[in-house]
Amino acid sequence: MAVLEETALERCCFLGEEYFAPLYATFTEAFSDYVYPFALTETQFRNHLLLNGVDLDRTAGCFANGRLVGFSLNGFGDWNGVPTVYDAGSGVIPSYRRRGICESMFDMMLPVFREQGIKQCLLEVITSNTGAIRLYEKLGFQVTRELALLQCDGELKTPSEVSPDIEVRKIDIPDWPLFESFWDGATSWQNSPPAIDRSQKNKTIKGAFIDGHCVGYIVYSTKFGRAAQMAVDKEHRHHGVGTALLQAMKADTADGYSLQVINIDKSLPGPMQFFQDHGFYERLAQYEMLLSL
Repeated sequence: MAVLEETALERCCFLGEEYFAPLYATFTEAFSDYVYPFALTETQFRNHLLLNGVDLDRTAGCFANGRLVGFSLNGFGDWNGVPTVYDAGSGVIPSYRRRGICESMFDMMLPVFREQGIKQCLLEVITSNTGAIRLYEKLGFQVTRELALLQCDGELKTPSEVSPDIEVRKIDIPDWPLFESFWDGATSWQNSPPAIDRSQKNKTIKGAFIDGHCVGYIVYSTKFGRAAQMAVDKEHRHHGVGTALLQAMKADTADGYSLQVINIDKSLPGPMQFFQDHGFYERLAQYEMLLSL
């Protein structure tokens, strides 16, 4: 662990796998009073790191008096063809907030990432988290779009009749070129094809087929009813294909879980209206923010 920035009481550095246990403990405490409940088991935390491509050797931490009090989980990959670091979660435990710890971690790590050829930093922040938004704006981040988490607590509405010609079945290997041809807009980082590929053991992919041809698909967290991607061929919309896919996810969802659609682009009126027509409402919204390095 190389120390890169240090004061009398605090030091910022990169961590590594050997710091997983204190990182998980600090993550849990930092998000214990978050504006949106975010409690993960250790296994779920591991899955979160995997999904987002987090590199623990390039994940930052801040120590005070020997204790890990802040962190920045950093995932790496290309975003729109540009080498990118993705902030998969930054936090500080309550008793050490408002001391500039997050800013110190960014000041420490971003120059290192620049030297490594990373060209931009991407993150999401809940729109009501004004303190974090002010910090990111101070660091130079700019809002690129607004994303919504949609939720359906009761039964699905079925505004369109499902054609008997539609067959929904599991897909083992995603055909990304075909799937992307159905899209109206780009996914978020955690719902991107590379993220789905990394976490496919925790995902279910189902396709809607007519005469043997895939005309729509859905990707969701197995048993939890959280859709990461869903799209229908433009030539086959308004015929119940999307409804059939939502019904398939609903049938696989364990009791006690509400259906969710994670990080849908709010600027896309068609998809937003589709989910609203099926009984979904906006539970929260996030700003996607980007910083050029």
